[in-house]
Amino acid sequence: MPTLTRLAAAIIFAGFALYAGEIYKTLYEYPPRSRNGTVVLAAVAALVGWRFVGRHVDARLVQSIFQTLQGVILTVFLSLVIIGSYTVFWRGYQMRYSSLEDAFLGFVGVFVEHLVRMSDIDFLLLVGGMIVGTGIVLTLIFRWAEARRFDR
Repeated sequence: MPTLTRLAAAIIFAGFALYAGEIYKTLYEYPPRSRNGTVVLAAVAALVGWRFVGRHVDARLVQSIFQTLQGVILTVFLSLVIIGSYTVFWRGYQMRYSSLEDAFLGFVGVFVEHLVRMSDIDFLLLVGGMIVGTGIVLTLIFRWAEARRFDR
């Protein structure tokens, strides 16, 4: 069922992902010029915000922050699966893999490469602050929407 909280979660998550994706690019030695990864991240984040986070956010602040944390972890995981799969297929068409085993190891390598790059402490602090801020904002939106609904 569409609700204001789900819509807000989708929009906030997509905006959060766009900003974090652009900051993430600065962690590369040679930052990519393409915005494809950031767009994929934002689309996945909007979907996770709508389907998962917005559905589970409620009036409890700690619960909402925890749901936001789970949503960020799910967004990162799904984005890495999509980007890793794309990279493996792209490299496969260039004949860089001689077997399925090499392709799987290439997928895991892409996954691990991004996770290691994300382990920068400044980046993690930024994401942590955004998680807490998003949880607070979503809780306030939920409380406002529920108060408005019960006033009718």
